Amino acid sequence: MLTVAEIIRFLDEFAPAELAEDWDNAGLLVGRRTASVDRVMTCLTLTSDVAAEAVQERAQLVVTHHPVMFRATRQVTSDTADGDVLLTLIEAGIAVFSPHTRFDSAAEGINQQLAESFGLRQIQAIRESASVAGLGGGRWGKLDADTSLDEFLSCVKQVCGAEYLEFSGERESSVSTVAVACGSAAEFLRDAVRLGCDTFVTGEARFHSALEARAAGVNLVLVGHYSSERPAVERLAEVIGHRFPEIESFASRMESDPLTVYS
Repeated sequence: MLTVAEIIRFLDEFAPAELAEDWDNAGLLVGRRTASVDRVMTCLTLTSDVAAEAVQERAQLVVTHHPVMFRATRQVTSDTADGDVLLTLIEAGIAVFSPHTRFDSAAEGINQQLAESFGLRQIQAIRESASVAGLGGGRWGKLDADTSLDEFLSCVKQVCGAEYLEFSGERESSVSTVAVACGSAAEFLRDAVRLGCDTFVTGEARFHSALEARAAGVNLVLVGHYSSERPAVERLAEVIGHRFPEIESFASRMESDPLTVYS
């Protein structure tokens, strides 16, 4: 039977530790490396309902994109929501691994998947890694042919399965060179400007980032944090299952976007 360590060894190859940002808390966060695994569940975020699902589905390993214990943890008790989630997992003997920014930047990671699904070519990292050649934070590239922002928005909405998009720019404006950074990554906007991109896609951004994009003449497209990352989490479950066909690997079915649209 497979162990946690064997699956982590593969995940370390798929999303190398060297790609993690300095501030991140990626890697094995809960559990024993020697524990046996025959069921793996992936998710974007380990909330209480997702943790309960992992217990109910008898998963021995959860691969969560967003880390538990992301900030300093001084106590683990049921007095807090995070503590209760951790206790639920620990008491059930469930290990937790988070690839987070390693997965964002990997060769087949979230940003690469987004860039390819948007139809970009000549894809490169926005910020190249000093330790892993050819990889790094974000992605940028060119479309085969110029399109309108309106047509590009339609493509992005469909690819990400987003209920809606927010954007800054004229619908008739031309889109040809696009930068992509999943999650909450407006800090890549200035890189997109530096690289000559006419459009920048991310999950969420602050109001002043939208003003900055407008002032720079760059189309800003916000797909939502959840929508920018959840499809890749589902794909990761398939990747793990393909690599280890002797186990069952599946994405959380309980997980959903915490935000809904009122109209």
